[in-house]
Amino acid sequence: MTDGGLPPQPHSANLTLLHTGIDAMVATNLDSLSVAELLDRACQLQLLSARIDAARAVVLAAADSASEAPGVLRELGFRNASQVVAATTGAPAREVHAAARTGRWLDEFPVFAAAAAEGVLTLRHLRELKSLDTPHRRDALISSQDELVAAARDHDFVEFTNRLTVWLINHTTSDEVTEQVKKTSCTWNTNTDGSIDGRFHLDPLSAAAVGTALGDEMQRLFRRQSEGDGNAATPNRRRGQALVGLIVGGAEAPGSATTTPLVNLVIGQKILENFLERYLDPGTPPVAIDRDDPDYRCERIDGTPIHPDLAFVATAVAEFERIVLNEKSRVIDMSVKARGFPDWMKRALLIEARARCKIRGCDSPYHWLQVDHVHPHSKGGPTTLSNGQILCDPDNKWKRDLVA
Repeated sequence: MTDGGLPPQPHSANLTLLHTGIDAMVATNLDSLSVAELLDRACQLQLLSARIDAARAVVLAAADSASEAPGVLRELGFRNASQVVAATTGAPAREVHAAARTGRWLDEFPVFAAAAAEGVLTLRHLRELKSLDTPHRRDALISSQDELVAAARDHDFVEFTNRLTVWLINHTTSDEVTEQVKKTSCTWNTNTDGSIDGRFHLDPLSAAAVGTALGDEMQRLFRRQSEGDGNAATPNRRRGQALVGLIVGGAEAPGSATTTPLVNLVIGQKILENFLERYLDPGTPPVAIDRDDPDYRCERIDGTPIHPDLAFVATAVAEFERIVLNEKSRVIDMSVKARGFPDWMKRALLIEARARCKIRGCDSPYHWLQVDHVHPHSKGGPTTLSNGQILCDPDNKWKRDLVA
């Protein structure tokens, strides 16, 4: 606690019990617990942490809105409840203010508030949901609360954000997409010493192209640096080095001043049919994308949803490849007699896995992913789609070590 905050107050009975329980947990000798018990405790603490965060946000909002708050806060020498908490506990003021804003926002979203109280929605979930709240989308967001809570309850955080993106796309107009593309820009300032500070804004497909190229180049740099003196640069520095390398390499390429990273789009049959209908009749409305129906998928190869209008523009310069999925989004199996998986098979498996490592709970980036034989090739495993899976480099090495 720090000086200058709220005078000491007696704890309520409930908070006293909470403090007592935490004290008992901290006093536990962790070495006496089995791994299963430790993992269960970690999961329970994560759930409790989410519930406490939600309760804190709601209590902060209530303290600010209480009828007697102005007088009490003024007497203490503070403007709002967040300042009191920050001064009393030493917590970062910005973090406390953000929680208070979330608590006030939850007043208008009772279903989200209830899910947060259960621990289903963490503050990070709520921050993502809050970002969707604009004046022209508010009514739709209020009516979609049950659907979005179910997305958080039934899926991990990465899939949850993808489903939020689907919701946003299905509630975004073509004019908004056009405006987003128009915002594509790059500005920089040259400093006195010749260094450059800059910023840029890219639409989702341009961002995917740049992100993929940078990720691949960063991974190459990491391996080269690690194999050299063993000291790799920080991610931000490596990203800058990768950007310079790509620009210089592109400028030196014969006949071209730039490189053209490949962006893979997965577009379902019904979305393509809608493209044609809209081309013939501009008055035809776009169909809604659906994450669970292969015919209505519209996304990058890593599963990130893309607005159909952006995909429609990309088809003007795209090369098409037909991959057939069944109703469970499994690619129809085909085999080849080869040790390594051919490129078309890699792409098919990436599409099927939405470019995510097969190990649950892993969120490795796209450029770490590899195609692995489920049943090892060294033990007779065939190079087929049904025997292929996507693993990140660390998990693939871990699996090889286990098999060995």
